[in-house]
Amino acid sequence: MIADPASTDALSPAKRARLVAFLGGLPPGPAGKLFAALETDRARGGAALPHDALLDILRAELVAREGKFPPRQRNAERVFFTPFEDFFVAFRTGRKRKGRIARSSLTPLWRILKTDPAASGAARAASALDGAIRENSPNLPTFEEALFLAAAEGFGRLLAHAEADTAFRADLIDRLGGPDGFDDFREISRLIGAVHHLRSLQAAFARPVRSLTEEDLYEMRRLYVAARADIGDAAPYLLLQLMGRMEGPWRALRLYYHLTSAEDGALGPAREESAIILDTLFDDLEGAARLLERDCEGDFDAAIAETHLSHFIAFAEGLSEEAGRAGDRVVQNRVEAARDVAAGALERFTEQALASLRRAMPVRHAGGSSRLMALRPDCSRPMPPRVVAAARQATAFRAKAAGLAARLRRPQAGKNVAADAAEEARRYAGDLVLEIRAAEGEDRVAARRLMEAVLEFGAPLLQADEVGLLRERAQAAALTA
Repeated sequence: MIADPASTDALSPAKRARLVAFLGGLPPGPAGKLFAALETDRARGGAALPHDALLDILRAELVAREGKFPPRQRNAERVFFTPFEDFFVAFRTGRKRKGRIARSSLTPLWRILKTDPAASGAARAASALDGAIRENSPNLPTFEEALFLAAAEGFGRLLAHAEADTAFRADLIDRLGGPDGFDDFREISRLIGAVHHLRSLQAAFARPVRSLTEEDLYEMRRLYVAARADIGDAAPYLLLQLMGRMEGPWRALRLYYHLTSAEDGALGPAREESAIILDTLFDDLEGAARLLERDCEGDFDAAIAETHLSHFIAFAEGLSEEAGRAGDRVVQNRVEAARDVAAGALERFTEQALASLRRAMPVRHAGGSSRLMALRPDCSRPMPPRVVAAARQATAFRAKAAGLAARLRRPQAGKNVAADAAEEARRYAGDLVLEIRAAEGEDRVAARRLMEAVLEFGAPLLQADEVGLLRERAQAAALTA
């Protein structure tokens, strides 16, 4: 079976970064309208856009800026998936992790619920719920419960068949979009039994949860004890769900310390099970550090580098601060080790940025016996727009690198390379003044054109008055007979 390209919502890292920059620049009003338009297009079967990826970017932007989502039509599909929404991620890299369900898995899962004979009861329940919603029935909770019960039964039947029949299992995996989709299907099947508790937590903690008060901690204890008594070892999903509802997931570390220090016998194994909070936080932090290492291995992309570094920095700072409040030096030391990895990546990024800058400042060997080996600007070489664009991005990154290093608590990272970049741009521009003075006709025009490009992409590395002075010198040199 060939996967529908629109359903996979595949985006290259470079394209995703450009989309983030564009969508992130939209005011909340237009962003909300675009959100509604994308949902409508997806519902109508539009296949030209990566809907899930675009909606995820907009969703993050609206939440970050406290924008309001446009009114969304209620239907059986949305009712079914809402209890699990705190586990959804737009993109998954690496292994399947507990409590991380890719949005790309939802469409094939719902298709199976609606069309597979083993889930026919769930399909009927979904249709009945849609009808009850249209009629504004006062008995909606009854219809909703019937959907979850029927889905649990149908999904259980499918999974049992998959365990017993390898050919059927392969077909089911294919229909779910691959092994990851099958794992997500199996996880949602398990979570259906916890729907009541997931909904209770959503009601108690409205998104985004910015911090946990003492009252919040005890409310979470109450919810956890109730869930543990009902759904057993599936209760830790509530801890992951709370993290998914938090503005900064590292703030859930306070709940970890609260549970591990509690002496309430009613909590049962909650003290041990709360380790999933710490494990998940470090999986995320150390995964972000490894991602930075992988970024260094490919071509330099300033937008990707800055985005990934900023995410890591915020996560590391938040985690370290929470651990510091609890006096947990073990966690803080582990954060510092991850910061060392990120600092190495920042150092490499600055080197890559310098290389991009050098490619936009072509040189040649000078003539004349006294300076035979000296390198001079090569104004005759064509300058592809992509090289200039890469240099512009590189110098903009270099201008931000010192701030990134300071926020990373590694102020020396990339510092020497930054000084080299500024000095090379300054020297190259000075040499161009001499080239403009010595050149004539088209050669002088080419030298001036290169000078303007260098001053434009090199501006972030130099002082404003220094750029102005170099521009004045170039203009004066151009008037030389």
